[in-house]
Amino acid sequence: MARANLAGFQDSAAQLHLAHEQALRALELVLGRYPSAELESRTDLAKLPGPVPAGMPLEMLERRPDMVAAERRVAAAFNRVGEAKAARLPRITLNASGAAINSDVIQLKKDFDNPTAGAGARLVAPIYQGGALNAQVEIRTLEQKEAVAQYASMALRAINDVESAFSAETTLAQRVQLLQQNVTENVRALELAQTSYRVGKTDLRTVQQQQLSVFAARLSLLRVQSEQLAQRINLHLALGGSFETPQPPPNVAAK
Repeated sequence: MARANLAGFQDSAAQLHLAHEQALRALELVLGRYPSAELESRTDLAKLPGPVPAGMPLEMLERRPDMVAAERRVAAAFNRVGEAKAARLPRITLNASGAAINSDVIQLKKDFDNPTAGAGARLVAPIYQGGALNAQVEIRTLEQKEAVAQYASMALRAINDVESAFSAETTLAQRVQLLQQNVTENVRALELAQTSYRVGKTDLRTVQQQQLSVFAARLSLLRVQSEQLAQRINLHLALGGSFETPQPPPNVAAK
């Protein structure tokens, strides 16, 4: 049974080693290096930054690229409505022309200037055919309402992303505390098992089984801590940047 367990653990170790090399090669490609899996990596996880500050303004969500795009679509929809309404109004067009007269038959007197030029204006009124222009205004108005509704939906989605990230971070923080306590208790149990083995109360297999329990507890803690870091990144993505509110540019005094 011990040899069977050893073979299973060796297989798991081989899989982890392969996954580690593949991760290193992927990182080397991102860095523009040859994928030789020779990049040195940390042996521990990075520490989680400080806690999330309270009272962050909702305007921070306006930095998100999807919110900026939705706001631009709303502005463009308003402009198209104004364009469609302006198309129903008469408009004045100006024209200008200039030319030079050159002929072997006609000879201009010195009192006339050459070249000649002219300018004029005309009033162009739109032709209503089946209410097409009014229908175009209605279409643009509906598109404007659609853009506003999409902006509201995008805002709710952004708020949901932030709330989900907050909730996940709170839960993961609680799990980290519980798993740290689990690791501590397993380490204490290992010490007691080693003491029992030294006095001849238990065999070495009991000590090794407890050692595996310690490794499993530490692995669970590392997984949750890694997920905690990933959720902090998701929170920054949901906010569209850091926790700091961007400062408005200083007013430049007119000279």
